[in-house]
Amino acid sequence: MTDSIKHTIKKISLKLLVLTGVLVGLDLLYYYTLYPQDIERNCSLMEISQRAKAGVDMVYLGESSNFSCAKSDTDRRSISTIIGESLPAHQVGDLSKAACHASIYYDILRNIPRQNDVKTAIVTVNMRSFTAEWIYSDLETALRKEQIMMKKAPALYKRLLLAFKAYPVWTEEERSAIIRKGFKKQTFSLPHPFPYRNANEWDHGVGGSYTLYNGMQPSADSLALACHHIKHFACELDNKNPRIKDLDNIVRLCKKRGWQPVFNILAENVDQIDSLCGPDLLYLLERNVQYVTDRYEAMGVIVVNNLHAVRDNDFFDRDFPTEHYSQTGRKAIADNVVKKIATLR
Repeated sequence: MTDSIKHTIKKISLKLLVLTGVLVGLDLLYYYTLYPQDIERNCSLMEISQRAKAGVDMVYLGESSNFSCAKSDTDRRSISTIIGESLPAHQVGDLSKAACHASIYYDILRNIPRQNDVKTAIVTVNMRSFTAEWIYSDLETALRKEQIMMKKAPALYKRLLLAFKAYPVWTEEERSAIIRKGFKKQTFSLPHPFPYRNANEWDHGVGGSYTLYNGMQPSADSLALACHHIKHFACELDNKNPRIKDLDNIVRLCKKRGWQPVFNILAENVDQIDSLCGPDLLYLLERNVQYVTDRYEAMGVIVVNNLHAVRDNDFFDRDFPTEHYSQTGRKAIADNVVKKIATLR
């Protein structure tokens, strides 16, 4: 190597060293000045992680199903509160936020402070969250923006990602097109001949014919509900589904940090699904629940199958499928979780 080349390498190395020092200095300056304000302004999820304070040995991660109440409820306790009161030997931390799903739960768990007393992580598994309508929902942009600030990365780098909008920002037309494409990819098979191969075909078949599975012609509201159920549950889960990958990440994280994962599969309105869409859609939903149960029990997860735990009259949203239960429904969910957790003792 000639002296000229050595000199050039030395100059480049020195410049890189200076640049690295400047970037580290700017990152530290930002971290100790503006970063706390940006976290407070742009990342409510970080505050949720901090609720796993000293003494909390059990955390409950959920979305609006945890705290939504019917107007007629006299008992307005959340699912996590009922669990906590039913397990007086434990202190339960509520790490819930509306519209959350497994990807968000993973980030919340990952940012729980290293010094903690957590032994058990109860994670809500919402079966609607596996399909295109939720994966690409209009709430995702705000959540993905928050997830940037939850990354394990230099503070200044995260701020730059925010500045350059390194998260999905879809127009309504773009989002609708992505969802329609997702419905076409929601393929499934049944153990008998069936006229549709994916959620898109089934949705159009029912909506276009204005006829339910049993030949009945429903009201416009009932037809809309039937089509919503089809789009949310007509699929066949496998390990390529992004939410399955998120749940896998949660299991790995829990093992790494010494926490016992508990997956709480929420109740869906199986009475309504059966009456509006028939046994074929209910079969697909039950098969997907069994897939989740078998996959994660084999990984050491305690799985609570609440799919059939709540009856139709305890779902108080009547124009769209949700997991919003009256007090009877919330208590049924909590009681089943408590029974399963009792096996940990």
